[in-house]
Amino acid sequence: MYNLRMIKWLRDKSSRRTSLTVLAFLVFLLPCGLFSILQYRSLKGLERKTRIEAQDNLRQALLEISQRTRFSLETLTIDAMNGIHAAEIEQEKLEDIEQQLVNTRKSHAEIDLAFVVVQCPCQKRQFAVFATDAGAHRVSEGYFKTNEDVRAIVSLFNDAALLSDRTRSLREALFEQSSCLLQDNSDGARTFVFLPILAADGAGEIGFMGVRVKDRFLTGQLLPGAIAAAIDASAGHNAAGPVISIEDEGGREIYISRAGQRPHEINQSFGPALRQWTIRIGYPDNTVAGMARAQFRQNLILTILGLAVLLIGLGLVVRTAGRELKLAHAKGTFVSNVSHELKTPLALIRLFGETLEMGRVTNMEEARDYGHIISRESGRLTGLIDNILDFSRIEAGRRQYHFAQGNIDEIVEDVLERYEYQLQTEGFEVSKQISSPLPPVLVDREAMAQAILNLLNNAVKYSTGVKRIGVRAEQRGQNVAIEIDDSGIGIARSEQPRIFDKFYRVSTGLVQETRGTGLGLSIVQHIVEAHHGKILLDSAPGKGSRFTILLPIDNPKVPETEQPASGVPGRGGYSIAENPRH
Repeated sequence: MYNLRMIKWLRDKSSRRTSLTVLAFLVFLLPCGLFSILQYRSLKGLERKTRIEAQDNLRQALLEISQRTRFSLETLTIDAMNGIHAAEIEQEKLEDIEQQLVNTRKSHAEIDLAFVVVQCPCQKRQFAVFATDAGAHRVSEGYFKTNEDVRAIVSLFNDAALLSDRTRSLREALFEQSSCLLQDNSDGARTFVFLPILAADGAGEIGFMGVRVKDRFLTGQLLPGAIAAAIDASAGHNAAGPVISIEDEGGREIYISRAGQRPHEINQSFGPALRQWTIRIGYPDNTVAGMARAQFRQNLILTILGLAVLLIGLGLVVRTAGRELKLAHAKGTFVSNVSHELKTPLALIRLFGETLEMGRVTNMEEARDYGHIISRESGRLTGLIDNILDFSRIEAGRRQYHFAQGNIDEIVEDVLERYEYQLQTEGFEVSKQISSPLPPVLVDREAMAQAILNLLNNAVKYSTGVKRIGVRAEQRGQNVAIEIDDSGIGIARSEQPRIFDKFYRVSTGLVQETRGTGLGLSIVQHIVEAHHGKILLDSAPGKGSRFTILLPIDNPKVPETEQPASGVPGRGGYSIAENPRH
C-alpha cells in the first residue's frame, strides 16, 4: 500500500514538472531561441554594415581633403596670376608680363616659380616668361623649342592635360608633380598648377600660365587646414577621431595629423592635385574592423544579459508556478487529511455512544473505558478544530494574544497532566525535567499550551519502536527554554528548512503514512514568534527530533545560570546523535 502511494505521488509530481517544462519551452524558450538566432544574425549584419559605413566615411573624408586641396591650390594660382590678361599676352607686352610675374613672386611667398608660356604656331607666336627668386627671364620664339625649361614645362602641362578629367572646363586648373629641376636644386617632386590661357575673342587656348608651390607651404599650412576642415566636416575632430598621414613619392612621411601609430586603414593616391603622393587614413590604436567587432561584442553582451534576465524571470515564474502547484496539492491533501482526521474520532464517538445508548455495557469498568475513549476522541477532535480555526485567524491576521506574566513550569505541568492519559494509552514513557520556579515571562497561557501540545502530538505520531518522550523546562541565559525530544523517525536536514511552512509535510517515510494537516508546526512557529521567541530544531533521520522553544525572560536583570552546551546557539544538553535512548 505504501509503495503504491509513493509511485502515484512520484508520477503526479513528475507529470507536473514535465508539464511546466514543456509549457515553458513552448511559450518562452522556443521563441527565445529563435529570437537569439535572428538577433545574432542581425548583429553580424550590423557589424558588416558598420564596417562598410565607417570605411565609406573615411573615404569621404579623403575625398573632402582632396577637393579642398585642389580648390585651395586653384584659388591660390588664380589670385596670384590675376594681373595677367589675355590681351597683354596677345599683344606680347613681355615687359609688363615679366613685371607682373615678379610682383606675384614678391606678394606670394608660398610660390617659388611663376611662368607664362604661349604656344600658338598658327599665329607664329611662341614665347615663355619665368620668374624665380633670381628675377624674371624670357625665352623668345627662336629658342622656344630648344630651351630646356620650356621643354620641361610644356611636357608637364601636356602630362597634366592627359591625366585630367576629359569633362573639365577649359578654364579649370591642371595639376602635376615632377622632380624635374626647372631652375630648382631640390630632389623631390614639386607641385605645379596650370591655368589655360584663352584667346581674348574666346577662339581657343593659346597657352598656359601657372605657379610652382613650395613644399613647406603645402605641409605646413595648406594641407593641415584642408585636413582639419575635412575631419571636422566628415569624421569629427577629436582625440578619438581618425589620423591622416601623407607620404611623398619615395615613401617618406611628410605630414601626419596626430603623432602616433601610422594609419593603414585606407591608402590611396592624393590626386588629382598631388597624384604622386599617398594619403593614408585610419585610427592610431584600432581598425574599423576592430571597432565593428567591439560594437558587435558589446551588443551581443547586452543581448545575452537581456536574455539572461528573461531566463531568470522565467525561472522565477516557473518556480512560483511550481510552488503554487505544490501549495494547491498541499491544500488538496490538507482537505483529504482533515476529512479523515474528522471522520476517525467522530466514528469512534458515534460507535461507543451508540453502544452506551443501546445498553450493551455490562459493567461500570467497561462504561468508564468507553467514556475515556469518547473523551479522548472529543479532545482530539477539539484540538484539530482549534488548529484549523487558529490557522484561519492567523491567515486573516485576526489571531489575538493575551499576554500576562506567567510561569512556564506551571504551563508545561498543566499540559502534561491534560495529555497524560493519551500518552499512557499510546504506551509512551515520559521523562520530565522541569526546573521550578522559573523566572516569569510574558505569555499567553492558552496559546503556549497549544504550542506545547502540538509538539507533544507530533512526538506521539512520528514515534515507532522506541516510545519515549523527554520534556524539559529550564532557564538558559536570558531565556526560558522548553524542550521536547522524542526517539522517532527524525527529519532529514534537507527537509528541515520547510517543516514550519503551512501545509508542508515531509515527502517520504512514516510521515506520509501518518495522517495530518500540516498546520501544527506552522501554528507553533507563529505562537512563538508572537512571544518574541525562537523555535529551534535538532534532528536526524532515525535519531529522533528535539524542538526547543526559547522565550525571553520578562525581567532583564535575571542573571545567567547556564550557557548552551552544544555548538548550536540557544541549545543545551546532548545532540540527537548522542541521544542515550538509542
